[in-house]
Amino acid sequence: MRRVKKGVIPAAGLGTRLHPLTGGQPKEMLPVGGRPMISYVVREATLSGLEELFIVINEQKGSLRRWLESEEAREDLRTEGREVPSLRITFVHQPTPSGSGDAIYRVRELVGEDTFALMMPDFIFFGSTPALGQMIPIYQRLERDTVGVLPLGAKEARGFGNVGIIEARQMEPGVLEVEGITGKLPGSLTLTEGKKVLKAVGRWILGPHFFSYLERTKGTGAEWDDTPALQMICEHKGAVGKILEGRGFDVGNPLGYQAAEAFLKARP
Repeated sequence: MRRVKKGVIPAAGLGTRLHPLTGGQPKEMLPVGGRPMISYVVREATLSGLEELFIVINEQKGSLRRWLESEEAREDLRTEGREVPSLRITFVHQPTPSGSGDAIYRVRELVGEDTFALMMPDFIFFGSTPALGQMIPIYQRLERDTVGVLPLGAKEARGFGNVGIIEARQMEPGVLEVEGITGKLPGSLTLTEGKKVLKAVGRWILGPHFFSYLERTKGTGAEWDDTPALQMICEHKGAVGKILEGRGFDVGNPLGYQAAEAFLKARP
């Protein structure tokens, strides 16, 4: 059984969708429910049993690094008065904003031959069990690349980016055989009223072979994106989808950010 102890967070992006809200600060530091966006992702990593995080940043993300290394961050990551398990964080620099694929590729030697969790910092999740915590048992049982999936209707879809609609069939309750995944298109995801889709979200568990697929996609676009490599894996190897039990939000999308804020304000 392969353990999942390493995580990768590509946090060097420009965050252009949120520029009106961020005021020039890193989008990962944008408060969601009074806490920095990044804190939700790091907490999920710790509660899911990860032991090491590789966070890719650029020279403009100094405030993000300072916060993650601060006592304030440690206090924020306490859970119900208990210390969260210790987590080693290594920062990796991306000199220029060349895309998420380039950012992730920079950690390949640190990941080595280990399985790792890919965690997009602008997807946050609320449930009795963290998203990764739901996915890891599936990965360990089936030993196949695993993606978190949310069923979306027209109302929820507007708060997500237009990428990652999956073609899948059910393997067992809550678990899907993923056969294909759509690439990035401009704007938000728009569905006609009454339509529902299955959406891959910013949580993957991947084997080290991912980097070989990523290498094959270099130079295929203006930016080196990770989506084509994930598409290749789904088409060539297939992947497993875990339907997540809880609520997830794309807080890198203005409408998704507003939805997350409204959800948190309505919680008791």
